[in-house]
Amino acid sequence: MEGLSDVASFATKLKNTLIQYHSIEEDKWRVAKKTKDVTVWRKPSEEFNGYLYKAQGVIDDLVNSIINHIRPGPCRLDWDSLMTSLDILENFEENCCVMRYTTAGQLWNIISPREFVDFSYTVGYKEGLLSCGNNLNMLCFFSVWFKYLCFLGMFLSL
Repeated sequence: MEGLSDVASFATKLKNTLIQYHSIEEDKWRVAKKTKDVTVWRKPSEEFNGYLYKAQGVIDDLVNSIINHIRPGPCRLDWDSLMTSLDILENFEENCCVMRYTTAGQLWNIISPREFVDFSYTVGYKEGLLSCGNNLNMLCFFSVWFKYLCFLGMFLSL
């Protein structure tokens, strides 16, 4: 894939960035959304104009049984109501790929449907998962820390 000549190096950089984000002190994060089962925090990014998001939801299950709902693939379309299509353009290894997806229009299509091409990376860490999508066009990171399972759908209702 053009622009990704050294995938292993890029994946290592993403893993290190995710661990760095995960290690940010708790008092730097502000609660954005809290429900009975899930808490979502955010903090202004120092790398790009926007926010980093961290979510935690505890599910009494094994990480391996829910990982297919986190990684790009058909299970993602089952729960993410804003995602209308998802194609894996290239798999590099089990935990990283380049994907193209489209999102549904919002607010009576005032916000039009959009297409994104992301490098997706998910890795086991401690008792859960670290996952991120890096937009290949804008090179901006967003990261989410998963402990057992994060309901990404919660982001959609923020």
